[in-house]
Amino acid sequence: MEIIFNTSVWAAAVRVATPLLLAAFGCLLCAKAGITNLAIDGFITVGCFISVAVVNLCNGNVWLGMLGAIVGIAIYSTIFGLAVVKFKANHIIASIAMNLLSGGLTTFLMAAVFHTQGLFRLSNIKKLQPVSIGFFKNIPVINVLINDQSIVVHFTILMVIAMSFILRRTEYGLKVTALGQSEGAARSAGIKPARVCWSVILLSGAFCGLAGAYLSTTILSEFSEGMVAGRGFTAYTAVVFGGSNPIWVGLVTLLFGFADAIGIQVELMGTGIPTSVVSMLPYVLALVVLTVSSLSAKARENGKIILRRK
Repeated sequence: MEIIFNTSVWAAAVRVATPLLLAAFGCLLCAKAGITNLAIDGFITVGCFISVAVVNLCNGNVWLGMLGAIVGIAIYSTIFGLAVVKFKANHIIASIAMNLLSGGLTTFLMAAVFHTQGLFRLSNIKKLQPVSIGFFKNIPVINVLINDQSIVVHFTILMVIAMSFILRRTEYGLKVTALGQSEGAARSAGIKPARVCWSVILLSGAFCGLAGAYLSTTILSEFSEGMVAGRGFTAYTAVVFGGSNPIWVGLVTLLFGFADAIGIQVELMGTGIPTSVVSMLPYVLALVVLTVSSLSAKARENGKIILRRK
């Protein structure tokens, strides 16, 4: 019980949840436009590699590493865009292909660029310093979650609010939502589906690039094969369970981050629980969340049918 109320665990939960939430933003935008984007896991993987490569090349400059990952994955996502927008490929198949491509590409580039296999650790990285906001120091819960965190964490929290406003109050957000609800109706309203689809795919790439950069340069300071460990699929789970609502999606990713942080804490405490079991905790939670989400959707649908019959 002490672990649940441990402030260091909650602070770690926010750090772990940050790349999940950034990736979820990209997935959410695509979902709103009617695109099933499961390629975000591959996007994050390549983003991790690009950021580490740029940081290593630029004498440890993390800002350039993040910028390189954002721009690089936005460009890389055009491959997925060509498949689903230009050539009308099945979204799931295209996503699987992108994830396989990303895994093979980073393995090849790791040997070509870093002349090593499996793991490359940054030795000259200049990490981002934690930032504290004085206004929040006297607010107990907010102080733990926000202060002494990277500026990327603050940006991600602000993006939750910004995303809610953009999707509900701006012309662009309404176009994205309209396209996801009915492409025919969107065309009738003068919306160009291809243009909107391209925009959300490029934005998803940019968000995933930042997620990969944060993971590889702020949390780990390295690139290794398999380091993303399914975070893209976990982010997709958060979008499904959060009902594509940015605020709820943010809370779900925090829940996943908390599960991961508890797992790390339990492992450090030396409780004797096998490491493999501890590592399974976030994924078990993801399965539970998907099951609950599916049952809730089925219950709502059954309720609608009963009301129609009445």
